[in-house]
Amino acid sequence: MLAAIPNLFFGSKVTGAAAKLGIEVRIAVTRQAVLEGARSRPDLVIVDLDAPAIDPIGVVGELRSVSAARPPRVMAFASHVRDDLLASARAAGFDQVFTRGALATALPHLLASL
Repeated sequence: MLAAIPNLFFGSKVTGAAAKLGIEVRIAVTRQAVLEGARSRPDLVIVDLDAPAIDPIGVVGELRSVSAARPPRVMAFASHVRDDLLASARAAGFDQVFTRGALATALPHLLASL
């Protein structure tokens, strides 16, 4: 799994939940690192929409083209007050878009389905 999450607190929440299920997580905090991480063909990519260094809306198409034969499931999240950004992510082609709180709640179930 690839986590494009520069926020250390939320990133540790994701890696902790993944570790409990034996899932290896690679953290990427820049656009370049996200695209390099996608070359390893992760099953899931989680993107923090509040991370401008990643260019989250712009990177989703590139994530799909890096591994076009088997594109990863790409999910995004942002603060619940960022309705405009959440809507932009849906329009950009993310498979699933969550508020930060909803993702935190759903994370164990989502990871168990990998």
